Amino acid sequence: MLRVLLPCLCVYERRSLRSTVHAYDMALRGLCGGLRAFSRLERTSRAFISSVLCRTDFALTEGLTTQPALLRPACARQLQPPGHRGFAGQAQALAEVPISEATPSRYRIEVVTGDVRGAGTHAPAIVTLHGESGDSSDFVIGEEEENGFERGSSKMYELNIERDLGPLKRIHIEQCEPSVTETGFGWFLDKLEVIGPDGQTVTFPCHSWIGKNDAGDISGPVSNQRNLIPCQRLDLPATSLKDLEQPLVVQASAIAVPHPEKVNGGAGKAVNKRKTGWGGEDAYFYTSGQHGLIGMGVADGVYQWREQGIDAGEFSRLLMHSALQAVEDGQPDVLKVMQGAAAKVAAAGTQGSSTCCIVLLDTQHGRLASANVGDSGFLVLGVTPNNPKPHVKFRTPQQEHRFGCPYQLGHHAAADPPEDAMLTALPLIAGDTIVMGSDGLFDNVSDETIVSEVVQFTNAGKRASIIAQKLCAVAFNNSVDKDAVTPYCVAATEAFDMVYSGGKKDDITVLVARIQ
Repeated sequence: MLRVLLPCLCVYERRSLRSTVHAYDMALRGLCGGLRAFSRLERTSRAFISSVLCRTDFALTEGLTTQPALLRPACARQLQPPGHRGFAGQAQALAEVPISEATPSRYRIEVVTGDVRGAGTHAPAIVTLHGESGDSSDFVIGEEEENGFERGSSKMYELNIERDLGPLKRIHIEQCEPSVTETGFGWFLDKLEVIGPDGQTVTFPCHSWIGKNDAGDISGPVSNQRNLIPCQRLDLPATSLKDLEQPLVVQASAIAVPHPEKVNGGAGKAVNKRKTGWGGEDAYFYTSGQHGLIGMGVADGVYQWREQGIDAGEFSRLLMHSALQAVEDGQPDVLKVMQGAAAKVAAAGTQGSSTCCIVLLDTQHGRLASANVGDSGFLVLGVTPNNPKPHVKFRTPQQEHRFGCPYQLGHHAAADPPEDAMLTALPLIAGDTIVMGSDGLFDNVSDETIVSEVVQFTNAGKRASIIAQKLCAVAFNNSVDKDAVTPYCVAATEAFDMVYSGGKKDDITVLVARIQ
């Protein structure tokens, strides 16, 4: 059977378009009956058959072009899930329709990988387009790429689908299993952009991890597959936001401790007060504003400025104090809170640089809005209808120019503007817990451990202040443990291709907000 099939794959490079289609038509009519059985086999039980016949599936959808099929990486292979009509079904369909109806629709997909720590992956991915007029087959992308999907990269693929799918409703994307090792397997997908047969571009934002989180967490909070929705369907008019029957109640607390060597030197004593505090170059705030608005923030100043006689702690403290004032004055836009705080620091002539993460909680509507510059951040723990077990529902990624060099607000020309902040909007429900911190927390404590500690203390009825103190203690102990397996040592091992172990000594800030 294969002796008959394989020579046909080469015919279309030598013959005209119409004779090529005719050759496939004649060959496939004779093979349809014998090959129908293959379409009913499970994918896992026919790996060898798929490796040969997938190229024939490809030739059927690509045979009406003049370019050699194998030069198109997006269609170099199509996986056939159980129940898919497979090669035999496509052969029968092509044999039964006129040639004019077999012209495929061309879709171009731009895959944008995020520019965050550990974002790239060598593993290919499977994409399936779902439109109002039908669904595509499963296409493997990235299989022919030598370096896979690299951090900060943008790669274009072309899919030729047997018909126009109409307006796209969603894209299902699944990361393939690693062939050798899971090191570097995680993928931070920023977005997909699809140019349809009509030339219109539709953006499908993701901006999250698919598979294991390679930012350094012991285990990532997300699965290896996602359904992406076009961005215009994510836009929610402000008029559609309705007041909750009962506003959410937020119980918040925070703590900061400096780098142990700063304490010994007498230059980094911590100050923890109601609504604000600092330790070393870290600073934080939490406060309530108008109309049920709660604000939280953390900033991590760059210690190395001391070599030039600059105290970056002053920069981060003024930044957080200015943000606190903006929230209390009633500013409901999280980006404007950050922009205003940065402008006040600049107007004061304060020098230095700092990461900055600000979160606004709308307790009347059950919404969270955040702006994040750098490697400070937060995560949201809770349950969902599909997963009643407490887990990480969302986590901000590290925003870095390169490993160990996060985005920063600052007085110098190389500083990043507030407009470069990652903006996020999420729903909140009673029972959620927000854990915010500087990199001193997230570099030393995995998401897995944070979830375990929060669940344990929440079930015991402990307040947010107790949870914050416990997480800070865990982070500090790991930071001085040379043998601890920490997110930082995992990420450093991947970034530098050398084996690292232990924690990272640093200032540590933890904020916890329980939503009730």
